[in-house]
Amino acid sequence: MSTLLVKEVVRFFRSYGLKYETELVEEWMSTDPLVPEVDSNSHKISEEYIHRFNDWLKWKGTAFEEGIDNETKINRLLEENNSLRKQIESLQKEKAELEDRLGTLPF
Repeated sequence: MSTLLVKEVVRFFRSYGLKYETELVEEWMSTDPLVPEVDSNSHKISEEYIHRFNDWLKWKGTAFEEGIDNETKINRLLEENNSLRKQIESLQKEKAELEDRLGTLPF
């Protein structure tokens, strides 16, 4: 991966108002098979790069990230499940408190 190409892609992203760290863009470019390994002089950078990068970034760190093993996927799903259960519990408590303040009975 050409350092010049990485810097050019970062510059291109910033021209659209997107401020991503160079290291993050470099990580994406090294993992995305559709990013060509060419010099910046011989390849035109297009808006497709922005879309591909955003898709990659959206799934990074989730159970749906490409290239992770099944054990990691399961662990991430379990973490997300536990987090959502805690959030539901918190919201149910908040709902009960608000109902108490209003003096209404729960359904």
